[in-house]
Amino acid sequence: MSTQTVQNSPAEREFVVEHTFNVPVEDVFNAYTDSHMLSLWWAPKGGSLTVETMDVRPGGMYRFVQRDAKGHTMVYAGKYLDVQPNTRLMYTFSVEGQNNNSTTTVDLKESNGKTNLKFTNRYSSKEERDTMLQNGAAAGAKAAFNRLDEILSG
Repeated sequence: MSTQTVQNSPAEREFVVEHTFNVPVEDVFNAYTDSHMLSLWWAPKGGSLTVETMDVRPGGMYRFVQRDAKGHTMVYAGKYLDVQPNTRLMYTFSVEGQNNNSTTTVDLKESNGKTNLKFTNRYSSKEERDTMLQNGAAAGAKAAFNRLDEILSG
């Protein structure tokens, strides 16, 4: 059984989702950095994710095309800022066609064969963060981590 929490940061420009996986840190890091693995859990249930570009190194770019169960398409793009295997990923994140930009930090820490993932999204303003939360950003992250949990533990 995994645990999960969501909180707004005191900085008021961030939201944080934490999730504990019952697998080693290497498995969680690989799920974020292997295009095949990422395509299995990132998209919403019934949807799909196509990884068009994924160069996981500082300065490397990514571009993902997500389709939901109803056929709606969203394109996510950004640049990797920091890559520390099994410890941290930091990348810019934007949805093409929307006026939003954030920096996402994924911190990983293993203890007793379990991995705690701390997912922090930082926006340029509190208003932008609030808009993204209203549009389901935290709920989407939670759902994705639940799917990843099923994949990794199954």
